[in-house]
Amino acid sequence: MNKATAFNVLAGNYDAAFTESLIGHAQRRVSHKWLQPLLTGKPNMRLLEINCGTGADAFWMANLGHSVIATDGSPAMIDKAKQKTAVINLFGKPNFQTCAFDALHTTFQNQQFDAIVSNFAGLNCVSPADMKKLSTQLQSLIRPGGYLAVVLFGKYCFWDSFYHLLKGQPGQAFRRWTNKEVLVELSPGVQQPVYYYSVKVIKRLLLPMQLIEKKPVGISIPPSWLEVYMQQHPRLFQSLVQWEEMLGNSSLVTSLADHAFLLFKKEAK
Repeated sequence: MNKATAFNVLAGNYDAAFTESLIGHAQRRVSHKWLQPLLTGKPNMRLLEINCGTGADAFWMANLGHSVIATDGSPAMIDKAKQKTAVINLFGKPNFQTCAFDALHTTFQNQQFDAIVSNFAGLNCVSPADMKKLSTQLQSLIRPGGYLAVVLFGKYCFWDSFYHLLKGQPGQAFRRWTNKEVLVELSPGVQQPVYYYSVKVIKRLLLPMQLIEKKPVGISIPPSWLEVYMQQHPRLFQSLVQWEEMLGNSSLVTSLADHAFLLFKKEAK
């Protein structure tokens, strides 16, 4: 099963399971908090979003007044995103296109963008060998002085380690620490290889772009697999959201969070 087909199985329930969930909504707000300074005060930036899913980030960026092309390798995800354009009233609407990572260069040949955005671990589905190839493609699509903003899984997620150690599950507790692929079940019978990158490793793979900012996304807001528990304990969840506001400003805890926001800049000529 190819990657596009693998993520097709998530499209129908993706918004309910993540985008509109307590945890998904809260973590997305944090990712927008770190991304917004890049997008504010710069009118009509030309943006390319990759692994856009059902379009939540693309609509948000378009609502800020930017020109957004949003892509995903899953046709079903793109279909869901396009359905929303008919019901969401915005000044400008994103242009959604089905496009896998390895087709970006040919699809947008001779085009450049002010920034490329990848939210919520899309790049964690790319192997280290393919990441270097993808890095070359992405850099060719970013104008000199432009940016790449990515949100990846945190390598040493505190929640994973703490919770699963309490449950007596050391294999699960440290699954992100490995440098090998980890098979993650998307749905019964459908697995996706996932690669957990440290900040140091992803910096090397994305050279010569330079990392200029890193921030945690989900240092106290837990991973989505705790959604049911958090729905049952809303006061605890609100406390965790407040703690995120206090702890989340420190770049030192980036790798301990569920996700890491990383902002890279391409050298200006």
